[in-house]
Amino acid sequence: MRVSVIISSLLGWPLLHDLLSQGVVAGVAVPVTGSEENGRVNEVLAQAGLTPHRLTRKGLAAELAAWIAATQPTAVLVLTFSWRIPAAVLGLPPQGFINFHFAALPGYRGPEPTFWQLRHGEPAGAVTAHRMAEDFDTGPVLVATPVPIGPHDTHGLHRAQLALAAVGTGRQLLAGLRGEAPLLEQPQDEAQARYWPRPTLPDLVLDWQEPAESLARLVRAANPWNRGALTTLRGQLLRVLSLSPRPETVEAAPGTIVLAAPGQALLVACGAGQVAQLDMAVLEEGYFTGGQLAGMGVQVGEVLEPLAGQLRAAPA
Repeated sequence: MRVSVIISSLLGWPLLHDLLSQGVVAGVAVPVTGSEENGRVNEVLAQAGLTPHRLTRKGLAAELAAWIAATQPTAVLVLTFSWRIPAAVLGLPPQGFINFHFAALPGYRGPEPTFWQLRHGEPAGAVTAHRMAEDFDTGPVLVATPVPIGPHDTHGLHRAQLALAAVGTGRQLLAGLRGEAPLLEQPQDEAQARYWPRPTLPDLVLDWQEPAESLARLVRAANPWNRGALTTLRGQLLRVLSLSPRPETVEAAPGTIVLAAPGQALLVACGAGQVAQLDMAVLEEGYFTGGQLAGMGVQVGEVLEPLAGQLRAAPA
């Protein structure tokens, strides 16, 4: 059995590397785009001695049909791809197109599910292999591998765990396609389906009126891909990379700095009288701990504020 692979993100590289090591890859294709992520994919493929077939959005249906005819795969595995696969080509391989969605389905459809799962405090994500249908992230589930989300996992760390978990998902899928193990073939429950769009600027702004744990989840969900969640200090953009809930309670307006100990800690009032410790943040001048910010002159009583007047700007 041979499979052809479409890949547009390094999220799928560990699985592709494993498939290559098994000798089951008939061909690899990538989208022709100028994105930084796709550029990194091309570099990795070149280092592995692979020359991928390049797909264009305008001619996608004809290009895919010709590529499938040339490679003759049992199935096409899609390891991240932002373009809709034309319905006319989905049935060309004997086992169709199988997408690896790096989240639980059907509750976390969409292009950036990791952010939303972390933001909502889900205890686990998933790697879900499903047959592709005409609409994004639909079609019956073949294999689903839960991937726990730890209490301190960031967006980047969970993605790394998903990438590694996909290797086992891929091996289980291949065994099923060979008839060596059962596949779920479980239709998705549309009543439970939810499509989550890419986060935009308002989704990334810290609202200090929220409880401390909710704010900490947002910070982890935005680290590192957005270089943190957003607030302002003295009118300057501050990107918060690490924020820890504290057990203390205070009577102070949300966003107010309630402790500024140079070299030690910077504490901020949150909603419901809760407190969060600002562990790490980014200013134009560099990366700083909360204690370093306190040492630079940030004082008790100063207020961290949302990006007032900037919420109509382009997404971060």
